[in-house]
Amino acid sequence: MSTEGLKSIIGRLGLWATALMLAVSVNAQAADPYQVVENVTDELVAAAKAKNDGGDKASYDAEVLAALDPVVAFDYIARVVMGDYYKSASAELRKEFAEKFKTGLVASYAKGIATYADSDIQVLKPDEPVGEQRRVTVKQQVKHQGSVHKLSYTMGKNKSGEWKLINVVLNGANLGSSFASQFEQLANKYDGDVAKVVANWDASEA
Repeated sequence: MSTEGLKSIIGRLGLWATALMLAVSVNAQAADPYQVVENVTDELVAAAKAKNDGGDKASYDAEVLAALDPVVAFDYIARVVMGDYYKSASAELRKEFAEKFKTGLVASYAKGIATYADSDIQVLKPDEPVGEQRRVTVKQQVKHQGSVHKLSYTMGKNKSGEWKLINVVLNGANLGSSFASQFEQLANKYDGDVAKVVANWDASEA
């Protein structure tokens, strides 16, 4: 995928951020991932609307982080984004990238929620019962200003029985793969120097 194509995808990160937040919950051990989505939608939309009505930004940002931290598999996603470079990177670089990746996404999430708080968001019914599955795709539609956006969340169930969000596909674009492509492009630019890749990482420029 070209750099311009990646910019187009990540330019829509605000929408992804909004929908992504609706797929997580402080109750990570909800009965199933669909219930997780249903439970948290009203809560987060209300928080975003309160912020838009003059609420405190610092408190709002902290609220977003507190909701995301327990349920989004940031470390796992960062490891996938690094690809083969993860093995060669030092523990310090791995940690630095994971933290930078997380900080950037959380900031984008907070902004995205505020932007799309008034959208019509619907979780589609599952094609089959979740049962004992440990990985489930939750589909959602976001109607905003005359457009309908389709999203698919990959939710994985860990050994503790917690549902964790590990990827999102927005209108057919796999955002996890897009971030991985960005990392690969930077690695090529800096001749495989992971330290330089991490230092110059900026999700908004993907």
